[in-house]
Order: sequence, then C-alpha cells, then structure tokens
Amino acid sequence: MRELRRFLSDESGPELVEWAIVTVILVLATVLILGAIGQQLTAMYQRILDLLRGIGTEPAQPQ
Repeated sequence: MRELRRFLSDESGPELVEWAIVTVILVLATVLILGAIGQQLTAMYQRILDLLRGIGTEPAQPQ
C-alpha cells in the first residue's frame, strides 16, 4: 500500500511529459522556420562559399 501511495505521489512522470512536449514544439518550430527561410539561407551560404573559394585565386574586384 505504501508503494502505491509513493507511486501516485511521484511527480517526475508528468514533468518528463512536459519537457517532451516543449521539445516537440521547439523541433517543429525549428523545422517550420528553416523551411520558410531555407532557400535564402542556402543562397547565402553558397555566396559565402563562392567568396571563400575565390580568395587568392583571382585579383580582388571592387564591388
């Protein structure tokens, strides 16, 4: 009987569920945000990569 009372009063289970829900919300938000800005982010990284590859291979041109 004492074990049953201890089990019912243990609050670590609901806290774990709360953290799981928060984690799922954060993951979904991250996926949605990256999906929304994915193409612009990819283009920006590609420009940076192109600039880094061009360092030292051709003379600098004014922009």
